[in-house]
Amino acid sequence: MKSEGNIDVWFEQLANAKKLADTDTPHIVVGYGSLLSKQSRDKHSNIKSLPLPVIVNGWERAWVTKSDDEKQTYVGAYQNSSSSFNGHAFYTNIDEKLLQREQDYRFSKLMLDKLDFGVAINLSMLEVLSQHTIYVCETLQKELPSKEFPVNASYIDTCLKGCLEVGGVDEARRFIKTTKHWPEVFKLNDRLKPKYPRAATICVSDYEMFDDIQKRHISS
Repeated sequence: MKSEGNIDVWFEQLANAKKLADTDTPHIVVGYGSLLSKQSRDKHSNIKSLPLPVIVNGWERAWVTKSDDEKQTYVGAYQNSSSSFNGHAFYTNIDEKLLQREQDYRFSKLMLDKLDFGVAINLSMLEVLSQHTIYVCETLQKELPSKEFPVNASYIDTCLKGCLEVGGVDEARRFIKTTKHWPEVFKLNDRLKPKYPRAATICVSDYEMFDDIQKRHISS
């Protein structure tokens, strides 16, 4: 996890954003699905923050979030004391656009001691963090993928592309390894015509890499 190097810049920008705010915003949101992708965030959400890779402890990510509107299954998070997953922390206002994007989730408060930034957090960083509420999108209802609500390759690719942008292949592998209930049957290859409405653009070489690491590392 490549926190070191970007973490000082991230905290400096967070502190500056706080000075410009009239209220308790911006908040800190830990993204762990398609929000990992810069292209998907830029095009469909108003998140301008740098991504900061983190590990979320005491929570589990799995293919359990059914979207009735989009007829797909996405990753969701829920509390599990024995689990953890990788994500990216962003500072952002939680506006109507983001709420609409995350309509199948609730914004649940995340305690600071559940986050591992990969490096030691000093006192000045702790002071900045103490001024913000940290949220993770908790899935509202856990349901495994089905024929009617499959997992689409375009969504998986978007998540893995975001990992690749920030932490390279290791971060993409970490996403695979720390996500439960990978579908063996109910997975749809929609790469030619993406069904995920906030999909990132993926090149052929990335497709091949993503397929390879899934074959090597998926365990249900």
